[in-house]
Amino acid sequence: MHTVVFGAGAVGGYFGGKLACAGYPVTFLVREKRFEQLKKRNLRVLSFHGDFTITPNLAVSSNEIEHPELVILALKNYHLEGALPQLETLIKNGAKILPLLNGVQHMEILTNQFGEENILGGVCYIESTLNEEGDIVQTSPMHDIVFGALNNGKTPFLNQMEDMFKQSNVNVIQTENIVSEMWNKFIFLATLSGITSATRQPIGVAMNDPATKALLVDLIQEIYQIAISLHIPLAEDTVRKIINKAEGLPPAMTSSMHRDLEKGLPIEVESLQGYILDQATKHGIQVPVVRAIYSLLHPYTNGTPLK
Repeated sequence: MHTVVFGAGAVGGYFGGKLACAGYPVTFLVREKRFEQLKKRNLRVLSFHGDFTITPNLAVSSNEIEHPELVILALKNYHLEGALPQLETLIKNGAKILPLLNGVQHMEILTNQFGEENILGGVCYIESTLNEEGDIVQTSPMHDIVFGALNNGKTPFLNQMEDMFKQSNVNVIQTENIVSEMWNKFIFLATLSGITSATRQPIGVAMNDPATKALLVDLIQEIYQIAISLHIPLAEDTVRKIINKAEGLPPAMTSSMHRDLEKGLPIEVESLQGYILDQATKHGIQVPVVRAIYSLLHPYTNGTPLK
């Protein structure tokens, strides 16, 4: 299966690199700056599971790519709109899209644009970042992908995908409940990113402070209520499970939003906390914690503002 990795950053570069190491054909579709960086240094991964380096097959335009079958879409949400024309070309040439973006808003955009039959549901669990040289640093046991069809259940194509990830030593689960899986992660991620970014601290600081932990619990409950208002099929004990998950995190764990904030980069506040706030407004639901965190982070949407 020829896989196109759209964005060779901390997520796409890692999973695409694992596939390439296992001998599968992979093309990394990247911007020109990343193209030059990878041409110079190759794709280097410093991983909890073992370091590796590959010489990646690179492209800067979807028109260069022949016979794409699967696209791992691993961009920041604020780059999605600009990627739609390239994705359209890949889909016309036969590819299915597996988005591994943060949040859920992107699924509405993709399915409205290209139809559910061309889009898979997917989430990943990985703690990784790019260092100053552009190498990928993956720092925990998690390197998991959960995916599934939005409408047709399991198919030979999806089974082939599952086998491919397993042969590449990636933890993978194919599920027929991918929408629930995506929302479970969304609630967890919007909470983790919001709290760590608002406090400018790893999660352990919030979990060890009674007042901040109480705010975290309220945040989880607010997002869960939005999910229920949207008729997302979540279990009744979802809030408790996510609290338990947060309590079990390593105290030093942080979020990609927090890391981007520290680097002065744009942050995905609009597609995470902003999306929740928009849905709350549409459904007449009060979400004061979400609103507070969104308001605190909003000045940094496009990176560190000028002083």
